[in-house]
Amino acid sequence: FVNVTFSAAIVLHLSYFDAPQQTLNVTLLQCVLVGLSIRGSGARVHVNVTSSMLDAGALEFRGGFGASSQILVVGSMLVTTSDHAILFVECTLGANLTLLLLDNYIEGNRYAVYFFTGVVDGGGIIVKGNALSTTEEDEGVESAVRVYAVDVRNGGYFDVENNTMSAVSAIYLYGGTTVSSAGLLRVADCTFVGSTDFLIPRWYIWTAL
Repeated sequence: FVNVTFSAAIVLHLSYFDAPQQTLNVTLLQCVLVGLSIRGSGARVHVNVTSSMLDAGALEFRGGFGASSQILVVGSMLVTTSDHAILFVECTLGANLTLLLLDNYIEGNRYAVYFFTGVVDGGGIIVKGNALSTTEEDEGVESAVRVYAVDVRNGGYFDVENNTMSAVSAIYLYGGTTVSSAGLLRVADCTFVGSTDFLIPRWYIWTAL
């Protein structure tokens, strides 16, 4: 999709696309979205959202994304009154998969980016160069990046670098978040506007050998 304005939310079930032994490409360039849900089927896929705009709904990823897949969101403005602008839920990120959120402006009601549940198995997540903000601060849990229950393992990594964050909490790690088997969680060179909280409830995050 190039330079397309959508008037309704889109759901892409990748299992409906027949591309055995190939890489399925989904590209949105300079598009205007009112909600996009991409539901992986375990196959290898390249998702590219570049220089696009979201002004309602959310950008949502669900399901399995196979080995060597790539998800790239770059140079986009994602602003919504929904709880979250970007949501990853029940995601399995395969070996050598890269998830890149680069140089975006992302604003949600309670969370800019929400990793609800998922597995990073040998792949990597990089959140870099973004402006991340929320508009609500009523409940005290609003956060620029929220991680509820994500398992980073087998050399997988989660890197949050050089972002500007404006929310009650900059980063909130919650739930059964684990880092194991040479996994890496890193936060570096970020600017916190308002609160500088980096919250890790000690009874929720643990490292397994």
